[in-house]
Amino acid sequence: MLKFLQLIRFPNLVMIALTQFLFFYYWIVPFDDCHIKSDLFLCVMIATIFIAAGGNIINDIFDVKTDRINKPNRMFIDTFISKKKAYLLYSFLTFVGIGLGSYAGFAINHSWVSLIFIGIAVLLFLYSSYLKGIPLVGNSVVSALVASSLFILIAFDKGHTTRGKHLVFFKDVALIAIYIYGTFAFWINLMRELVKDIEDVNGDYNAGINTLPIILGRNRVNKIVAVLAGLMICFILYITSAYLQGKTITTIYVLITILLPLLYFIMKIWQADSKREYRMLSLLLKLIMLFGILSTLIFYYFDPIDKLAFLLP
Repeated sequence: MLKFLQLIRFPNLVMIALTQFLFFYYWIVPFDDCHIKSDLFLCVMIATIFIAAGGNIINDIFDVKTDRINKPNRMFIDTFISKKKAYLLYSFLTFVGIGLGSYAGFAINHSWVSLIFIGIAVLLFLYSSYLKGIPLVGNSVVSALVASSLFILIAFDKGHTTRGKHLVFFKDVALIAIYIYGTFAFWINLMRELVKDIEDVNGDYNAGINTLPIILGRNRVNKIVAVLAGLMICFILYITSAYLQGKTITTIYVLITILLPLLYFIMKIWQADSKREYRMLSLLLKLIMLFGILSTLIFYYFDPIDKLAFLLP
């Protein structure tokens, strides 16, 4: 069982489920007029997790050659599970995920939602088989797919209501939150993907995969990632000044759990050169992502949304 959980990247799946759960129950349900009920939301969440798990498996299938160099002690394909069985498991998880997501869409008369789940599954396959070998394109695609776990919730929105200015206000707040957190998830994951590329540069080089560190070298990509972290800090500062005025507890939380760790990350990535350092920096970015998601609880319980009067049209 442990090997299976490692194969599907169980901690990452928990992160996806936690993200969707928090946004559904702390943003969409209280502050939006939404088609989807709890039982259908569960279908959407399981669909997302199944498709993501399938994506992790197909990625491992295509990464066998590089993993023999980069992760010889953490290989699962052809050791824990045969390639044939891995393909079957990938197909099962992907098709069940698409089926559950499509069912939720049809249940609210949004049949086109099935195309979103199909598109995500196709992009995961294309990323693993081809796109990851295109510098920045593969990194951007997988980061967008991570952010899509949030953006897909917009597909179940009813659209602008005519039942009053107050409800429109809360609906706009929920959508703004999804866009902000979605952008945050994309940016942090893009940085993490680049850090992982630097860490895996030897295996990727031997497999003939042209990642950015292979083309530009580790030191240059270190600087690029540091600049991206600096831009993320600017983004967080802008969001803080625009939306968190007077929100003391949330502001302190963001400072301690996101801004300061990003500053530390910049200092460390600037001169990082060992596999161990890159692995620790990748873990740090994952923790920053987690703390960013958990800020939803801080915001909801300590700085109630109904005080955001400056967002009213």
